[in-house]
Amino acid sequence: MSPRGSAGLFLLVLLNLNLQCGSGGKVIVWPTEFSHWLNVKVILDALIARGHNITVVTHTATPSVNTTPSVGYNVEILQVPHTKQEILENTERMLKYWTHDLPNDNFIKASMKIKEIIDIMTEQNQATCNELFSRKDMLEKWRKEKFDVLLADPLFMCGELLAQKLNLPLILSLRFTFGNTVERLCGQLPAPPSYVPAAGSENTDKMNFLQRLKNFLFYGTQDVLFYLVTKS
Repeated sequence: MSPRGSAGLFLLVLLNLNLQCGSGGKVIVWPTEFSHWLNVKVILDALIARGHNITVVTHTATPSVNTTPSVGYNVEILQVPHTKQEILENTERMLKYWTHDLPNDNFIKASMKIKEIIDIMTEQNQATCNELFSRKDMLEKWRKEKFDVLLADPLFMCGELLAQKLNLPLILSLRFTFGNTVERLCGQLPAPPSYVPAAGSENTDKMNFLQRLKNFLFYGTQDVLFYLVTKS
């Protein structure tokens, strides 16, 4: 779904939350970084333009999330042990490998190298989650603010648990995951590997037999990688 389509769908859901006539809703947001943030930002801009009030929860090391408050846009910042530079370096490592070295590696070697990078991201994510749920004062403050809904990107863990802690409806906005793994395993997206190209595989919907076989193997290795990361 395009960012405009996501924004429209989100607005329709929000308007059905029994809000008082003429008053804006209150949305708390648990975003991810970089292009995933830009995807969510389109939605937030549309909500603010319609009079809704947004509170974005981020951290001190964020390299991309807007941390400057403005009309309708509030920010809560969590203190984390890692730095912005560490996030940027690990992301650069991922992009460099994906762009230059990955085509020269087999599926198993590539998956293990990607797992090493994702493990660092996961550790940083877990540190942010630990800080979030250790802040009992902040959680209680948010409960008293009586938000209407929580918007989260599932690429960053803990959005579901935060919604549960605050007793809020949860809406997820996801750009994509490699191999469509989260979309397939968590969202039941139908994706037959014989003719649906996996995100990140560089295939199109016009595949010969060898490309279909590689597409099938790519799906499989991404599923294994997802299992290893979520179990760690």
